[in-house]
Amino acid sequence: MRRAALVLTAACAFAAAGILTRLDHDRRVAVALTLPEVASRPTWADERDAFATRLAHAFDIEPRVAADFAGWILEAATRQALPPELLASLVMTESSFRKNVRSSTGAVGPGQVHPDLWAAWCRVDVTYPEENVNCAAGILAHYVEVCAQSSADAEACALRSYNVGYRNRDNSHFDAAADRYLAKIQRYLADLERT
Repeated sequence: MRRAALVLTAACAFAAAGILTRLDHDRRVAVALTLPEVASRPTWADERDAFATRLAHAFDIEPRVAADFAGWILEAATRQALPPELLASLVMTESSFRKNVRSSTGAVGPGQVHPDLWAAWCRVDVTYPEENVNCAAGILAHYVEVCAQSSADAEACALRSYNVGYRNRDNSHFDAAADRYLAKIQRYLADLERT
């Protein structure tokens, strides 16, 4: 039993190295196998750097700032199953990639998150830019999920809700503001997709 386990372990080790050893009546026969090529995939750093280059070019922001935001946006978008371009367009619309911006209504950070409304829901300190981007992605994903139940265009409904609030998304008093917001997001999306 122990000998069989050792043989199996050795076979696995040699197989990983591209060589398979098997016992044939106590005579060892080495057989060289070619392992299949593994499709190369960009590393996380490559993906982040490529996205940072797109952000810097599309939105005319400093490469250093783009590099910071690229990682945060890619992580948050992946976590929330959102297109990173959409989240980047939201951040551009809300703050122009400024990390510590504060609005006159009390919204903070790159995603212009209202701490009183969302900090507890997001369970993070939204004054930190990275956490703010994560929270903004979570809010947007939440609205996409809620809007999908009642709207043919869940993404547009979610963006309107993000801007004017879920209860006001279809309120005629807020239509002009929500329409301008959607148009701005679409313009930034188009800029990013051209890069």
